[in-house]
Amino acid sequence: MRRAAAFLLGLVLLAGALSAQSYQVFGDEYQRLLQSRWHLGPLRLFPTIALRDVGYDDNLYFGSDDGAPKEDFTATLSPEIKAYWPLRNIFIFHFRENPEYAYYHRESRQRAFTNSYGAGLRMLLLGRFVLSGSFGNDVHRRRLSSEFQIPANDRTRSYQCGLSYETARKTSINLTGAVRKISYEEINYNPEDGPVSRLLDREEREVGAEAYYQLFADGFLFVRGEVREYRFLDDQALWRNSEAASAWAGIRFPLLGRIRGLLNLGYKKFDPKRAGEAAYAGLVGNTGLDLRTGRFAVRLDFSRDLVFSTFADVYYFIENSGRLGGSLYLTSFLKINYDYSSGRADYSTRAGETGAEGRVDRRRNHSVGLLVRVFKTAGIGISWNAERWTSNLGDFARARNFLGVAFTRSF
Repeated sequence: MRRAAAFLLGLVLLAGALSAQSYQVFGDEYQRLLQSRWHLGPLRLFPTIALRDVGYDDNLYFGSDDGAPKEDFTATLSPEIKAYWPLRNIFIFHFRENPEYAYYHRESRQRAFTNSYGAGLRMLLLGRFVLSGSFGNDVHRRRLSSEFQIPANDRTRSYQCGLSYETARKTSINLTGAVRKISYEEINYNPEDGPVSRLLDREEREVGAEAYYQLFADGFLFVRGEVREYRFLDDQALWRNSEAASAWAGIRFPLLGRIRGLLNLGYKKFDPKRAGEAAYAGLVGNTGLDLRTGRFAVRLDFSRDLVFSTFADVYYFIENSGRLGGSLYLTSFLKINYDYSSGRADYSTRAGETGAEGRVDRRRNHSVGLLVRVFKTAGIGISWNAERWTSNLGDFARARNFLGVAFTRSF
């Protein structure tokens, strides 16, 4: 019974570990698959189970316009199986299946079963070139953005392809292409606006080039440039059609070591296709680092990007978010976590047409947790999150508290 419990918890806490990796040279991936623990015939299996949002939410819809925030107990169960078939040292076929069930105790209409799946192929050519292709159909029930806090389904159908050149030193140069069709559940965030699906359903087309230089095992330098086109599907949202060009550079640190995570900063130029719309050119980023020394650990996150707005007359807003946190290890099996995060949503000058000119929303979140090591580097515990939103509009103030179960795979 103990082994079964440890195995199940291991699956829960390993969820997401594989997805944390970026480009891997063909030979390394092939050997890793041959050494995998679980297999069925020629298939190498990687099962995981994720549990999210397990606990009590005192403001489920993150609003108080009617004076009565909705309270509920929530949980999302997300088992996933990834299967790989390495063949003849030149092929790697892969498949994935990921059903999810979102549970709401009181708001039964929010309960939902979704399913995501995908498949792909990597093929080694002439010992140096790697041709890859994949497709996916991913559906999730979640809060879509900091602006849209109502749980809703979103679906992404994607097709991706790539051609890579790999050197003996594990440096790689890659050309990539992708098409994504993104659609949303028909929910009215604001009664005066159309449903989110009409405002945000779109197709994204992307081409890019990137290079990786391996510094150490599982760690490398990278640079990437890409061009992306946004085509909105509803006739009333065609004015949002746009394109963007961006360049990124950074370092991915090993999955094991004192410093782990990703340092990733870039520059984006966003050009609307409709004359007179506000453009953007500036810094973007997506960074998350974890530093461990002795009894202390420090976490640092930063992100900045453009987000299409759910308001009918607002094009986009610029979202900045950051987190600084730390852990104190009381013993080898017990630690205390504290994290402080803040966010800022700056709306474009177009917001002036809705009477919200110069609008800036701010978010602050405090999180405290106590965790116990239960299996190797895995831990489980309890956490409390207190989130507060304010705006310079003066009539927007939101608060939400969440008390729930916390998991970690890097105790």
